[in-house]
Amino acid sequence: MAVSSDLLRSAIAQISSLPSIRMAPEALVEDVTLLAKVWPDEDDFAVAVASCCRALEQVAAGKVTPDPLVGTLDGWWSHHFQLRRAQGEKAVLRVVFRPREGYVEVKGFGHRFKPADIYHRIVLGSEIRL
Repeated sequence: MAVSSDLLRSAIAQISSLPSIRMAPEALVEDVTLLAKVWPDEDDFAVAVASCCRALEQVAAGKVTPDPLVGTLDGWWSHHFQLRRAQGEKAVLRVVFRPREGYVEVKGFGHRFKPADIYHRIVLGSEIRL
């Protein structure tokens, strides 16, 4: 099953409306599209979007302990989080961001390893697809 266009548009609108979060529109569309490829079932996709929204809100509120990035992404931070909040659930999602004056700039978010390592996608582009 594939995620419907309406649900994709709804996810993009939901994430783009989060206060204190700024992201390049094309990166947002790409990241939401990649979530739909990793979780093609609409219920799973909705859970992934909700988890990303929750994580982005926590990042914006300063409620996470992120890891600093180095190299090409020096100055950016990474926060890992779970798809579903459950004990023992692995943190398979990640958001890459940097705090700015009055907002958080998001470089990208999504599954840490699918369709490719998120750092590869962010730094080199998203040539790799499922």
